[in-house]
Amino acid sequence: MRLQALSNALNPLSPIANLSLSSPHRVLVVGCAYGGISAVVNLLDLAQGRGRDTVYPIPDVKGKKSKKDVEITVIDERDGYCTFFHSRSNRKCLRVQLTCSAVHSVGAPLAHTTRQHTSLMWKRFSRLNELRHPNLHFKHGSVTKIDATSKVAEWLDRAGKAQKQSYDYVIVATGLKRHWPAVPKSGSFEEYMRDGSDLIAKITGGDADQKDRGVVVIGAGAVGVEFAGEIKNYYPNISVTLVHSRTEVLSSEPLPVEVKEKVKVLLEEEGVDLVLGNRASYEQLHSGKYQVTLANSTIISADLVLDTTKKGEPTTGFLPAECLDDEKEIKVTPHLTFKPEIPNAEYHYGVGDVIAWSGIKRAGGAMVMGQVAAANIYASILNSEDEANEFKLSELPHYNNVIGLAVGKQCLTYDKDSGIKFGVQLMKDYFQDDLGWKANLKYLQLTDVEENTTAERKKVPEKVQIGEVGVEAVPAVA
Repeated sequence: MRLQALSNALNPLSPIANLSLSSPHRVLVVGCAYGGISAVVNLLDLAQGRGRDTVYPIPDVKGKKSKKDVEITVIDERDGYCTFFHSRSNRKCLRVQLTCSAVHSVGAPLAHTTRQHTSLMWKRFSRLNELRHPNLHFKHGSVTKIDATSKVAEWLDRAGKAQKQSYDYVIVATGLKRHWPAVPKSGSFEEYMRDGSDLIAKITGGDADQKDRGVVVIGAGAVGVEFAGEIKNYYPNISVTLVHSRTEVLSSEPLPVEVKEKVKVLLEEEGVDLVLGNRASYEQLHSGKYQVTLANSTIISADLVLDTTKKGEPTTGFLPAECLDDEKEIKVTPHLTFKPEIPNAEYHYGVGDVIAWSGIKRAGGAMVMGQVAAANIYASILNSEDEANEFKLSELPHYNNVIGLAVGKQCLTYDKDSGIKFGVQLMKDYFQDDLGWKANLKYLQLTDVEENTTAERKKVPEKVQIGEVGVEAVPAVA
């Protein structure tokens, strides 16, 4: 019996192990894109007695360190932090208080259209200096089930082998299941580079001047708008046609008509041919070219078709149905904990695109959520260790509908207070030359092993603030 008890205590899935006073607090992060990686770096800092600048008030833990330490495990299908595209809106009732960074795209269209940017926009976790920490562990695979009662996650590694991971707290940051090329379809850096190179070759045809080459982009949502603009900007000799079934671009976004009309004008100024109010079907011919047929029977010949009309779906199939709404998004409280329809809801957090929240889904908003979730988990850890601690959890306000959109050489921003702003200089201020990717890394304070020289490592990271659309201070977060 004594040997059996010892065996149970050593079993990481055992309830006895969960009660061990010497074991660290185990935090599982499922998905490590914008929201997930923000949660990781903020939790690492808090556990080391450091804090970061915040957009909203978070628990002031006064630099306290946990008595038992914090161990973080990340499970992600990819081996690195890379560019994604945030473009879906949420039409739920808004109770607007504050807004945060409006930019919803971080480099994805650029990485998939220009060779010089492709390799820069996938940062392997193993080669980011700040993620090389003994209490941080990365596992390459996908979660298949969360058992909220036992607090155990089941997951498959890349070889298809079933694994289990116990936790004390979990942050679900799996986002939406979007389609290539809005997001990488790859699981590793090598696969990503191959896929990116293949797509760029299809866009350019390997021709130095791309003369007489044509690309058709179907769908004038945010994804289609930015892809059409980037292709025309970097390959001006390519004919780019943007086809949309509705009579206005960004038709599914909860934005004023004036914003959509201005985006249309910016596209036309870039030289993109717009075909609105026409559904399109297409097929690839034996010659390798594409034939696009519009609803009005017009036929367009193209060397490549990019279909951006497929809607992203929340990646929540591994969660109990009780914690999801009708759109399969996670129902959360303002603390970002799951609503109490499941056991141990207060130990389960959701951040980013995967949760039911107001506002247009975007990278900046996801990173703010990651920070709030990390701070609330750490405050909860400290509260559980000492009854004298009474750290109050932070509440996330509902988001306003704001947007920052790259349209070729120009950028357009909108919020209800400042209205519409646009222009080439605004593009430089908001996105620099890489659609905000370097600024995103700077905000997260992530540096690549190879890119960091010894001298640079000794420098104190420059602070980068998350701003609001329409104010003079430029937001550096995408």
